[in-house]
Amino acid sequence: MKKIGLWSLGLLGFLFALGFGKWAQSLFVKSELMHFSVNFPSEGRAETLSCCNVGGPWARTYGDDWSDYPEGGLLAYGEEGALVVDVGQQGFLKRTLQPNYISISSHWLRNVGTQPYRIRLEMDMCDLEMEWLTFERAWDQAAQSSTRYIEPGDTFNMDWFFTVPDGQRSQAVICDGELRVLDAETGDLLTDLPVRIVNSGAN
Repeated sequence: MKKIGLWSLGLLGFLFALGFGKWAQSLFVKSELMHFSVNFPSEGRAETLSCCNVGGPWARTYGDDWSDYPEGGLLAYGEEGALVVDVGQQGFLKRTLQPNYISISSHWLRNVGTQPYRIRLEMDMCDLEMEWLTFERAWDQAAQSSTRYIEPGDTFNMDWFFTVPDGQRSQAVICDGELRVLDAETGDLLTDLPVRIVNSGAN
């Protein structure tokens, strides 16, 4: 009986962990802490490496079947081309404690080109109050540019935090914004990624 009880507790713990993980992932992807990754340059804007030459998670995920880079890069959970945050799917605690505070976090901004780049970032988010945060030391916040060259295959990190005014939260589309990655030296656009904040629960 004791062994059966231990097995039952173990099974319940496993199911709880599995369910919690799925719940947490759904929140991270859609509503509370959005993680994403993006490549630069996009195909057609500059010469790029093949996926297998870049290596890392790209080669592990796609292998020989993937030969180019989609416009705007690739999101961490496989959705290409746009970053959508849905405040209508926030959990109870988030709705209670920080309903208007939104964060998006880059797994990486990866140089998939054949040359090093210093990058400048532009985040156009409909004049929402916004903060920038990075663990990168080679970052000039005033110029919103990296101060080091990002070598082919190397990455850069940046997180953003937005505050949505109470009056805008009830709108179905709160903001149609965009992240742009530019060559800091020439000003050329390397890649862009639509960033949308919506409320699926709006009337």
